[in-house]
Amino acid sequence: MAGEIPSFSRARAEVDAKGQNEMTNTLREFGNSAIALCDVMDQGRSLTDMELLFIENHFQVIQMAYLRWKRKYRPIPLDPA
Repeated sequence: MAGEIPSFSRARAEVDAKGQNEMTNTLREFGNSAIALCDVMDQGRSLTDMELLFIENHFQVIQMAYLRWKRKYRPIPLDPA
């Protein structure tokens, strides 16, 4: 029966893999949305003030989230001098 209970490390690896799959799917959806937005903007039609504000707000949210993530997981190395 002990073989039927997954070990902690195996269970954690499965959770990490699931999280990685979710991240990959989210990034793929984001990429597809960015491409669709570029396609719409390339059509040359003018955007309303509300549409521009909507786009700018979303860019700011993405930028803030990315900078927060970058600060947390990719710290700037200190200069050894």
